[in-house]
Amino acid sequence: MKKYFFIFAFVIFCGLSVKPQSDLSGFDTLKFNTDWELASWLYEYEYHTQTAVDKYSRQMENAIGDWFSYKQDGVWHTICGKQVENKFIIFKNIISDSIENSADYVGPYDTTKVTACGIAISKAESYFQLVRDTVNIYFNSFVRYNPDQTISVWFFPALQPSGQAVYGCEWQYIFNKNAKDLIKQQFFINHITGVWIGKPRELWLNYRNTDFPTLGSLFFAFSFCDYFTRIRIDTRLITSTITKGFDDNYDCKHSLK
Repeated sequence: MKKYFFIFAFVIFCGLSVKPQSDLSGFDTLKFNTDWELASWLYEYEYHTQTAVDKYSRQMENAIGDWFSYKQDGVWHTICGKQVENKFIIFKNIISDSIENSADYVGPYDTTKVTACGIAISKAESYFQLVRDTVNIYFNSFVRYNPDQTISVWFFPALQPSGQAVYGCEWQYIFNKNAKDLIKQQFFINHITGVWIGKPRELWLNYRNTDFPTLGSLFFAFSFCDYFTRIRIDTRLITSTITKGFDDNYDCKHSLK
């Protein structure tokens, strides 16, 4: 992951509460829950990657590369490395917990998967560079080795230097298991919108050109729920309202239009 990180408060991930509603027979609750769990994973990923970058990047100015994280046996690892031909050279392997403790890691890990993820994010960054060059927005990148042995790399807008959170655009690149081949490239571009983080208020996200909340919209809601009284994702067919309680649980309600 490149150094496009901006600090915002982290709250330890807690359980998701999605209340079933009898009048939503046409709403894919399973997909929503699956995407929400992935959004929560992305949120943890960003926290641990950012923590490592903030602590170690200045020490590694002569080893500039791609940063990414993965979870192994319940522990988060953050890697800094660089693709050289068909190899991925690792400069740093860091483990971190949820209270900002981090340390160098020298134990065993799945080198095949880590190498494949490193190559995938490096390739995706090169593909995505055209977007970075033409859109005046900072992005964060995320990589994941999927259960079906493909590798996904996502790009979502970062919290901008101006203090605005941006939504309405997201990209995904899907590679095969060794990152040799790009299988699929997909993107979603809506009305790209920046919102100021400040006084708590209700926030409506305009996704009315799609029928279902996108992964990027759920990641946005998960990331910034602390800053708003509630976040509503307004799609063509349904509005999903997400709030966070004092017990750190999330409540998601869906209403058909």
